[in-house]
Order: sequence, then C-alpha cells, then structure tokens
Amino acid sequence: MPDTPVQENIYRAEIEDSGRWRHFAHRAGDVFICTAPKNGTTWTQAICSLLIFGDPSVGSGSGTFSPWIEMTLEPMPDFNARMVAQTHRRFIKSHSPMDGIIWWPDAVYFCVCRHPLDMYFSVLKHGENQTAPEANPVYNMDRVKSFDYWLTEPLQVDPTNNTTFEAAVHHYKSFKRWQHLPNVHLFHYADMTRDLAGEMGRIAQALDITHPADLVAQLVEAARFDTMKANAERHAPEVEDGYWKNKRNFFASGTSGKWKGRLSDAQLAAYDARMDALLTPDDRRWLESGTS
Repeated sequence: MPDTPVQENIYRAEIEDSGRWRHFAHRAGDVFICTAPKNGTTWTQAICSLLIFGDPSVGSGSGTFSPWIEMTLEPMPDFNARMVAQTHRRFIKSHSPMDGIIWWPDAVYFCVCRHPLDMYFSVLKHGENQTAPEANPVYNMDRVKSFDYWLTEPLQVDPTNNTTFEAAVHHYKSFKRWQHLPNVHLFHYADMTRDLAGEMGRIAQALDITHPADLVAQLVEAARFDTMKANAERHAPEVEDGYWKNKRNFFASGTSGKWKGRLSDAQLAAYDARMDALLTPDDRRWLESGTS
C-alpha cells in the first residue's frame, strides 16, 4: 500500500470528470473542499471564503471564484487560466473521493460527511428545486423505488452517481484512510451544526489563519444557516439563470434527523443492514452522528 494517496480511479458522470485533476495548475497552499453531494459543500466553501478574505459580507464563491474542478462544462485550459489569475488563496470544490483526486503535500484537503439518510432527503430537495431536474434516478422515481435505488445501487466509477448511499460511504472511507496525514481533515455536518464556532476554529487552524476575536464572531454569524439562506443570492451555487426554482430553497433546512418518521420499518431495516455490512460500529457511529 502506498504511504501517500494516489489517484486510483477516474470518476466520470454526465458533466464530471476527475481526470481533470491531472491537468490542474496546482499552487502551494491550495485548499480543496472534497465532499459528497449534499454533505455541506457550499457551507464549507462559504466558511473558507469568510476565513480567507476575513470579510463577513463575502459570498461562498461556489461556481465563480471557488469553482468545481471536475465540472466539464468549462474546458480545462480556461479553468486553469481563471485560477492562475486569482491572487487570493485559492479554495476549490470537488465531489470526488480521495482515490479519484491528486494529493499534494503542500495543499489542504477538507472532507465533510453527513448522516447518509439526511443526505438522501437533501438530494430529494435538491431535485425538487431544479427547474429541469437532471436525469438522476434518486429524484426521478417514486419515493419507494427511489430509496431502494439510492440504498442498493453499487458504487460505480465510470459512469458514477455520487448521490447514492454506497458512493457516500466510500467517499468517507477514502478520506478516513488518510486522515493521519497533516493536510487531510475530516469534519461532520452534525458537529458543524452543534458547534459552528468550534468547527470554524478547526478549519482556521488547518488553514493557518487567525483573526481578531470580534471579527471571528462576525464570521461565525455570517456562516450560520439562517444567515446564508437570507443571503442566498451570494451563497447559492451560481449556475445559469433559471436553474433554481428558488435560490433560497437551495438551503433547505440545515438540520440533521430530517429522515425521522419518513421511512418505513422495512426501509430502516434495509438501511441498518447496509450500514452494518459496509462499516465497523465505530465508523457507523461517526458517520451518522459525528463526534457526539
């Protein structure tokens, strides 16, 4: 086994290709926000943006100054040119597992995870808020078939669907394997919800950024869910006009446990069996609840 991460797989989907990492013009100090979809990507981009710029009014940059490296709609030479022109510390979005990206020892990697069932219901909300929903079976089936597909679909690399249960579990395991490295950092959505100030402190420490206490308090307030939802115009991922039915609804609820009372006993039993088959008890406990 190698002693540092290597790119073992190229994950591809309709508009995603992790092979683009091989052509990225890396710069020392780059920050990569590597989460499975609907696990807190935009939230973490906003936190990094607030800390890097030290400005409570700055946006998340999702889609603009904090772009998605795997997205194929922008040719890689254009992407690199745009990133080379940035003079601030760069922070970049990724939805690929650690085995699908490039590891540089002078970069910083953040992986944020979430209770898989909360991810599932957030994916459904994501589809509902699209004007023309993408061809994703998770939100283009009736709810019983959708859950069964989400829960049982095997992990695939090319083509991939990174919104499924097994893809999310693999994403977590791929980063946990390397969390002993000083530049690989795991966070949990529930921990960020319970103690945003403390988790932002951990992110700031990983970035080696300090600010005066009064400014830190303003940055934490700016990163709270309700504040971001109220300022959705500058925080929601910037895509073409009309993509979202409502930008504010991109920030659905920002809560955990949204699955409670919404699944049948049979669905919960199937979920329990899948979790126990893929994770140790300690890993399951952390993936569902964080450090609590």
